[in-house]
Amino acid sequence: MTKNVFVLLFLVFTLSALAFAIPEVQVSLSATTATVTTKLYKYSVDLKEGVLQNEYSVFYENVHSWENTGDGLVLYYEGKPLIPSGWTISPTGSGTFHTKSNVTLNFFYNVNGSRIEKSVTFVNNPDYEVTVSVKAPKDMTLSLTFPTLESNFNRASGDIFGSYYSQKGIVTFSSLSNGTFSNDGIATFSGNLDAKIYMGPVKNTLIFSVFPQKYDVISNLIGTYPGSEPWYSWFMYIFVAFLNWLYDLTGNYGWAIILFGVIVRVVLYPLFHVQLKSMLKMRDLQPKIQELQRKYKDPKKQQEEMMKLYKAEGVNPAGGCLPLLIQFPILALLYYVIFYSREVFAYNPQFLIWNDLSVGGIKENIVLLLLIVIFTLWSSLWTSTKPSQAWLSAGLSAVMEFIFIGFPVGLFLYYTTFSGMQVLTSYVAAKIYHMKGITWRELFGMNPKVQWGDKKWKKHSKPKV
Repeated sequence: MTKNVFVLLFLVFTLSALAFAIPEVQVSLSATTATVTTKLYKYSVDLKEGVLQNEYSVFYENVHSWENTGDGLVLYYEGKPLIPSGWTISPTGSGTFHTKSNVTLNFFYNVNGSRIEKSVTFVNNPDYEVTVSVKAPKDMTLSLTFPTLESNFNRASGDIFGSYYSQKGIVTFSSLSNGTFSNDGIATFSGNLDAKIYMGPVKNTLIFSVFPQKYDVISNLIGTYPGSEPWYSWFMYIFVAFLNWLYDLTGNYGWAIILFGVIVRVVLYPLFHVQLKSMLKMRDLQPKIQELQRKYKDPKKQQEEMMKLYKAEGVNPAGGCLPLLIQFPILALLYYVIFYSREVFAYNPQFLIWNDLSVGGIKENIVLLLLIVIFTLWSSLWTSTKPSQAWLSAGLSAVMEFIFIGFPVGLFLYYTTFSGMQVLTSYVAAKIYHMKGITWRELFGMNPKVQWGDKKWKKHSKPKV
């Protein structure tokens, strides 16, 4: 039986790692405009002018982050903008169509009998990546404008250009294979050019996926943008890198999140252990506390006697709160790590019944919500002295999780794992400290289960004929 279970788990693990659910790209073509919409952004391209017009971040509630003001990849020769003589698109299509591949728009120019080609590729990945290439005669000097956000946050460093939008926390970085940038985002070059553009939130893991060789330069540029990253970002990136390592190990962010939750729970177990010991001591003192409450009606005198009792028994009434306070900022940071990774969740291979770990809602999270409530109820059995306490814990858990039902599946998956590990750690603690708690039958108001050989069973059993 055990062997079959392991085989089944292995098959589920393998299939979820191999089942890819790459989001589609929607392309809408009209006589004058091409609109390319990926899972993360929507770009509009003027086909007659051959330039980018607008960019919207559809992943973050359709935020309008950029509009062309002469910086939309406009190609210049001798100070004059070039107008394309024609264009093509790859993959080919008409009207509105969908694809899972990258989308490339090619624009063709004729300058003094020479042919120039500019290609703009919208990459279907979680890195907000756009690539640009220009093919021109070697002796021809051209200029190309790159997207800028706020002029006072424009930064140029040789072949790297950056700009920042402080109100929306968006940054754009561009790199060149040939040529140099001016401080207003204009690249000057001769002959062929290859360039990359990132325009999205300030997330180092995504930025450096596009520019892996430019870490030092771009890190310095980010450091000049006030408020672009939280003060604890250096610490957060350690956990982000660890989560990405688990993804590399498992091939699926669903399994990576589960392992992440298990490891975090194991690491935090000592704090839970301290908290549990304090709670058990307080529970053992309840009869004496109730006696003091009956004996002393004056609140001040009652409090004094309780403090004497705590001191005599060596119990700190706040001992269970301190480990909880230490855990809270850690858990808050880990939740933020999950939120931080939403883009890569959107491009994650399918995990079990979920195609997209970046979305939320009742339909997507209801199964996980029910599991969390069941796990909370289950772990409360060992620490509760009466059914109402366990039901209260489960009820509070259900209300809290329902409030946040719109959060990404990835976050709910993490908390479900954490809650499941809570059951295991509570069980271990119950065995160590011989905690009785309550049973499932008592929880539902049923009589204790009659065991074989029990006197009650013998009393009610039929006599042999």
